[in-house]
This record gives sequence, structure tokens and C-alpha cells, in this order.
Amino acid sequence: MKKLIGAFVVLAVGILAAGLYFANRALSIAENPEAKGAKLYQSYCVACHGDQGKGDGHIAYLLFPKPRDFTRGIFKLRSTISGQVPTDDDLVKTITNGMAGTAMPSFHYLPEGQIRTVVQYVKKLSQECVPGSPCKHYFTDAKLQQLPVPKPIPPSNELVAKGRGVYEQLGCVQCHGDTGKGDGISAAGLKDSWGFPIKVRDFTQGVYLGGGRPEDLYLRFIAGMDGTPMPSFDSTIEYLGKTDRERQEVLWGLIYYVKSLEVQQAENPQTPPADGIIRAVRLNDSVKETDLMNPSNNDWERIEPATIPVSRLWQKDANNFERIRVRAKYNSEWVAILLEWTDFGPDITNYGIQDFQDGAAIQFSLTNEPGFHGMGSREAPVDLWFWKAEWQSRSDRAVTSDMKQKYGNRASDSDTSTYPSEISETSGLSGRDAGNNVSMQKVTNTVEELNAVGPGTLTAQPSKEQNIFGKGQWDGQNWRVVFLRKWHDDDQNDVKFKNDKTFPIAFAVWNGSKRDRNGQKLVSTWYSLKFEKKE
Repeated sequence: MKKLIGAFVVLAVGILAAGLYFANRALSIAENPEAKGAKLYQSYCVACHGDQGKGDGHIAYLLFPKPRDFTRGIFKLRSTISGQVPTDDDLVKTITNGMAGTAMPSFHYLPEGQIRTVVQYVKKLSQECVPGSPCKHYFTDAKLQQLPVPKPIPPSNELVAKGRGVYEQLGCVQCHGDTGKGDGISAAGLKDSWGFPIKVRDFTQGVYLGGGRPEDLYLRFIAGMDGTPMPSFDSTIEYLGKTDRERQEVLWGLIYYVKSLEVQQAENPQTPPADGIIRAVRLNDSVKETDLMNPSNNDWERIEPATIPVSRLWQKDANNFERIRVRAKYNSEWVAILLEWTDFGPDITNYGIQDFQDGAAIQFSLTNEPGFHGMGSREAPVDLWFWKAEWQSRSDRAVTSDMKQKYGNRASDSDTSTYPSEISETSGLSGRDAGNNVSMQKVTNTVEELNAVGPGTLTAQPSKEQNIFGKGQWDGQNWRVVFLRKWHDDDQNDVKFKNDKTFPIAFAVWNGSKRDRNGQKLVSTWYSLKFEKKE
């Protein structure tokens, strides 16, 4: 009996000690900024930038341009002189806003305190260590010289005309082209400091790294963009004006000329929701499923769209940034989300090796806090709704055979009405017979529902659990795609909608004519979908 009591005492003490250990460990993480920064870095940054910050994360091979190597202490966006590291505020701004047109997303949804904690961790990674020598710490060893940004000179036609001449004098035309489309004669051969090819910014899109205000462009021209062929023009501009006023006119004239090249921004000036929230409009319960499913229903136009930026993970040309428009509505039975984006040529086949289809996807986090925006994580899994243009085409035409879809005018000396049902019933169509959604002959739905717990873990839900419906229409210039789901859903792998709550949501778009497929696509960062409280 004494032995038994003694065993219980030892066990209790062990449990207490273990509890104190984990409690102290959790407390240390909460109180230790470095540990907190490391945890946030692991959650949001390591997949691209790698454990040591060398830009070699496990999905870096999918990204172009490549993720930044922090260990070199070279950063593009700074308010400091050329060759210096950025300030803390510079890094906070970069992480918060992201880098449009690249794989670096905006982390606007994270509190500023968390972002500053990550900044301190990134600064710690920025060091170069050579065996036998002390490590060089780029941030702790730096004495930063921040560049002042003077008050802009008011724009005028005269300044723009002057800027045109400066644009040519400084050689901007060689890289960015005569009209600013990023198609100058030197553009194709440019590389960054790591030897990777680099795409030149297309000014006509009105989208810039570091922001598009004149003050932002001032810093880009004066500070340059370290690690890229974009130099600092600070010393050069000194020779283009005899007085400070003349030099200011040269610089602001250049800025206003570059801004005058914008085409896309003037046509589509919408910006994302300031609070990051996409609001779903409450409908009457009498609204029919067929009306919700119709992308052309006029009721959609009564909803103000949220404009969401998406950036290409693997840059194809100078234009790697688009905007999609999102509308949402619901009642006690259904949730409907409409995505709309510009695409001047529909890609609806996916049979030959040269064929790539258009597509769109919605991603929901299955936790209250969004995890990694690239397919989530084990701590924050995701529910994905994936619409495919090829499935839409087959559904619209009621075509069951890919041969009929691909070769509609073929001639045959045999009976093709039974192909491929009677030919190679199992051996040739193993995917179909195994229940693979992608291999189904008859398309009954145009949206596939999947789950993921991180990059490379995408898994389709079983056929019996596929409960997302969709309808896509191309109007000659835009795709309009509706995603529809029941409000109530008991599947543990599906997002559970609730009244007056917000749900982390992100988007992706594939353009077949750009050869997009799999991880090569345009993606957004996280936003929030909010349902108004039901009466």
C-alpha cells in the first residue's frame, strides 16, 4: 500500500513538473520576443524564405522571382541611401503591404505588434558568417542614413514634358521601354544580384513595388533597389540641375512622367476594402437556387463588389498583377459567391500536353485565425473550392468523351458512340474506375472541393462529400463564376458558416493562355468574409 501511495506521489509530482515545464515554456514564448518572432516566422515565412532566411524554402522552386535571401542583407525597398539596410519602419511597411506582382503577399491582417516582432527576427537572420571570422551583422553593425523626402512640386504639363526628356537621359527607356511597358531593348537580359532573370516593371499598370504615390517613387529613384539592376539616380540628378530647385524639377518631372504612362490604374482605380472585410448581403429566403446560381442575374449588380488584388507566383511577362471582383450573398439556405475577372480569351480544354485551362478557387481557413496563405498548415487547415473551365465546357455541352471534345470533327471507321466505355473498360480508365473526380467521364458539377494542410498536401474530398456547386460564363471579356453551397454543412472538413461572424478567405485565378497550372497561378492574401446577422 505504501509503495502504491508512493507511486501516486511520484506520478503527481511528475505531472506537476511537466505542467510547470510546459506552462513556463508557453510563458517564455509569450514574454520572449525572439521566440515569438521565430514562431510567427515559421508560420508565415519559412515556406518561402527557408529556416535560415536564405530564400530556399520548400516552395521556393515554384516562385519567380525567388524569395529574398535575408542573410545577404540586401533589400529592395528602403528609405535609406543605396547600399544600406532598411529601417524597421521600411520592413514593417513591406510586410504589411506586400510586393504587388510578386509572390510576397500583404500581411495586412496581422497586428502591427506581430509584424514588428517578425521584423526583429528577420534582422537577426541578416548576417554573414565566414568560418574563422566574426559574423557580420548587417543591421546591428549599420549606421543608417535615412533619405528625407521633400514636399512634392505640384504637377504640371511642363514638368511632365521635362520628365520625358529625363526618362530618356537616365536610360529608363532601355529597360522600361518607350511607353513604359517594361519592354525596353535591355529588359530580356537583366538579372538580379543572385544571377536570376528579373522582370522589368510595367508602368502602364500603375502598380509599383513600395507604393505608387509620388513620394514612394521619389525613394525608388533616389535610393535605388538593391539586388536589382534599378540603380540610385541621386548622384546623376545632381548633374542635371544647377540649383536645388532645378534638380527637384528634374526628379519630380520624371516621377510625374512615369505616372502619366499609367493606363490600367486610370481605368480601374478600385482598391481593396480598407478593413479587409468582404460583406455578404442578406437575401430573402424566397430567392431561388437557380437565381443564385446564375452569374448573369441582374441582382448581382446591386451588390457593390470588393476589388481584390492577385499576383502571379511565377512571373510570365511584365504584367503579373490583376484585380478580381468579389460579391457575396446568402439566405438561411444558401451561400453564393461571385468572382469576376478580365480574360480576353477563354481556355476551356485540358486534354493535350499543350493545353492549359482557366480556373478559379476560393480558400477558407478552418480556424478563426488564418494560417499560411499558401494552402494553410496542420495547425490551420483549409477548405478549397476549385472551379475548372474545362469542366464547365463539358457540362455545358453535355460531352462525356474527351475525344469528342478535342476532336469534334474527326472521321472514324469504327463505332465511336460506345468509346471509351467498351474499350479498355478498366485498364485504360483506371482513374475513372478508382473514383478519381478528375477522371470522371460525365461532369455533373464544375467545382471540386478539396482540403490541404500546407503546400503539397492538396487532397480532393470523396465524391459523396462534394457539395459545392458552380457556374461559369464568359462574356467576351470577363469570366463570371458563381460558387454555391448550402448554409448548413455537417462535414468536418468544410467551413462552418455562422451569423455575424468573419471567416478568413483567399482567392486564386489560373489563366490558361499564360500556361498557368497547379502552383503557377495568381493568388491573393487573406481577407475576411462577413455575414450580416440574420433577423
